[in-house]
Amino acid sequence: MPTSGKTTLSKKQIEFAKREQEILKAAISLFENPHWETVTVEQISKKAEIGKGTVYKHFTCKEEIYANISTSFIRRILLTYQQIPEQAQIIDSIKEIISISFDFFLNNPAEARVSFYCKRADFRERLTVELRQEFEELDEQFESYIGSILLPGIESGLFPDMPVEHLMMGLEATFDGAISMIWNGDMNCKHVDNQETYVNIVSEYMIAGLVGLAKK
Repeated sequence: MPTSGKTTLSKKQIEFAKREQEILKAAISLFENPHWETVTVEQISKKAEIGKGTVYKHFTCKEEIYANISTSFIRRILLTYQQIPEQAQIIDSIKEIISISFDFFLNNPAEARVSFYCKRADFRERLTVELRQEFEELDEQFESYIGSILLPGIESGLFPDMPVEHLMMGLEATFDGAISMIWNGDMNCKHVDNQETYVNIVSEYMIAGLVGLAKK
């Protein structure tokens, strides 16, 4: 008898997955604190109202919790990127990507801080092979998507004739720096009245940098 190909989860599996999400949700709420790295597994278990041992049934260590939060966060960003209309103008697509990125990082500070931390090479080296591979695959998806938008801009002369990876490196460095300054409260020292104005200035600078380099 043919099957639909769908996997039916048992009640136990559904409960296990639900509990895992509750643990991650509890961790994220505790990571809202600027000193999030000091949060312990015991604190997470208490927040989730489960035993500490139960947490370890889902995650072997706190860094696996970090990794799961980060990969979930990255996937949500990628899914939102992919909703940008394919027929959109190149500059409009880049502007939308930048806008989406700022919205995600500023509206989800706990997950964003964890994701920043998870980009560190020394962190990823401590992960299991499976988790490292998951990050690598997500990195490839991210680079592939951004590259698919930047490449036509390079070919048309809109952006400078240089490796896509180099352009992405500049955009990422500018974005990461801007987010760090906002988190550290440094934008108040730059004669900017509010966060929205600061984000707009940085976003315009990122676009201008891409287009300006091509005009040299």
